Amino acid sequence: MMVPAEYHDGRSTRVWRVHVVREEDRLSWQGEGVSGSAPLARVNASARMVGVPFTLRLPNGAQLHIEHDDMPADWFAGRHRIETLVDWLERRSWVALASVAIMALAAFGWFEYGMPWLADRVAAHVPQSVEVAMGQQSLSLLRGRVLLPSHVAPDRQAHLQALFDRFSHNLAGLPPVRLAIYDAPSIGANAFALPDGTVVFTDAMVNALPDDPAFLAVSAHELGHQANHHVLREVMRSAGVAVMASMAFGDVTSLSGITAAIPVFLLNNHYSRAFEADADEFAFKALAQQGIDPIAFADAMHALERAHPESADEREVRYLSNHPLDEDRIARAQAASRQFRLARHPP
Repeated sequence: MMVPAEYHDGRSTRVWRVHVVREEDRLSWQGEGVSGSAPLARVNASARMVGVPFTLRLPNGAQLHIEHDDMPADWFAGRHRIETLVDWLERRSWVALASVAIMALAAFGWFEYGMPWLADRVAAHVPQSVEVAMGQQSLSLLRGRVLLPSHVAPDRQAHLQALFDRFSHNLAGLPPVRLAIYDAPSIGANAFALPDGTVVFTDAMVNALPDDPAFLAVSAHELGHQANHHVLREVMRSAGVAVMASMAFGDVTSLSGITAAIPVFLLNNHYSRAFEADADEFAFKALAQQGIDPIAFADAMHALERAHPESADEREVRYLSNHPLDEDRIARAQAASRQFRLARHPP
């Protein structure tokens, strides 16, 4: 069987048109002004790829190029078995369609389950010093731009600080935490937790809350985010690729590079529903442990609604848009309240 090919001598740019023949265990080629042969075992054939010509590397440094569809299947049948299988699969449309579906499912599974799981595992091993540095850098980026000096009366601030310190001191499993109050006209009534343990309340939030239990209820929810390292985990989930690269190259300190994403996240603080539920449960238990009815959290949210009857999309009620008062959350708060009252006043 004569197969058309191009012969390259490896010393010049000239191309010879030749015909290649296999004779037992030898390969021979013949063309105008060129001919030769070589043992089949010493010919190095490239892998089979759809649409790509075969390259046969000859012992003397020359090459033969044979079109993909012209190469007899039995000439180098024992070589590149995996590539041969791939070539067979690539020629079947049903395999291509199945591959697309499998890749789509795999991508969905990775981003929905794999990446969050891996990000949480990485977050659990981030040194506390790195987390503190990230929080402090984030606060320095916000201070003076978004967070301005508070106008809340000093005695009121001192009272809230004492409440917060006493409440948080009696909670187990918390990292070191502190309260910070800032005026933030651009984000209105809001509260959020920084990775270094800082819980920020805006002036608008302080002024909107009706009483101390409401303040502690919101504080307990934010402390729930602190206890579970939700900020770091959520940001790492969003920056999963960067985190994976940092861990792969062994440069954990480069995790501080994602700090620039934290202020944007905090100003929108849209935690996942699972993280919000975790923070809610932490708050309900923390309030009950210290003799405060867990319904105070729902009362605080309703107070914010009454203080700002305008649309929940307006900036003045940012906390409500970030922590939506859906029926499930209200129902959980009410259930926790019933359990609290029943424990305090059993029938």
